[in-house]
Amino acid sequence: MDYINNMNFTNNEEYFEEIYPNIWIMDNHKWSLYCWEQYREENDIPSILVHLDYHWDAINDYHEDESIIKKMNLVTMKDVLIKEDYIRKDSFIAPSIIRGYINRVDFHCFQTDTEIGLDESLLANYNVEQNIHDKIGDLINSIGNKKIILDLDLDIFNKSDNFLEGDLWSEEEIKNYIYKITPLIEQAKVITIAMSYGFSGSDQGREYLTKLVTPIIVDISGKYNKSLERNI
Repeated sequence: MDYINNMNFTNNEEYFEEIYPNIWIMDNHKWSLYCWEQYREENDIPSILVHLDYHWDAINDYHEDESIIKKMNLVTMKDVLIKEDYIRKDSFIAPSIIRGYINRVDFHCFQTDTEIGLDESLLANYNVEQNIHDKIGDLINSIGNKKIILDLDLDIFNKSDNFLEGDLWSEEEIKNYIYKITPLIEQAKVITIAMSYGFSGSDQGREYLTKLVTPIIVDISGKYNKSLERNI
């Protein structure tokens, strides 16, 4: 697991890295959009996004002029992401809808101090299906064998909503959750994982979560892909 030793665990808003084919790790969750776009450049990307996170990340910062993001190339998008002009850690999902490749979003989130999910006008304008799941098992059943983009924020395992404070799930609870979402990992054509500085607990907590969760996801994905190769 050399990729673990090479990860950047310092607070770095510009850090994102492909640690295994089509599995990306990042500090700031905003880079998920850029990773999806990179995959999309060379592959057919699934139209279903599964978002597992403490937060909804459902803000649309382009609501006043959506044409800006529709026309944006990857070079410009990277610059916008670095400057945090309109695409931030809580507003990276809406651009994927506006750009026309996401038509369904399934949420499993715990945030209660804001509106739930995406804006109804955005969903209506782009004919997007939104599903809110209180139980992860219901989400898994709803997806079935459909191909997806899997987007995970490690702060889902932190019960505290205070910045840089951790009240983490137990190791057993975390592992059980990751193994339970095995079908999602296997159905995912691209996986993005956010470490989310400050929201996943202390620095030590964030590193602990990353080192606990990431190898399991990589292992599940790797074994599944190898089984597909053997059946070709």
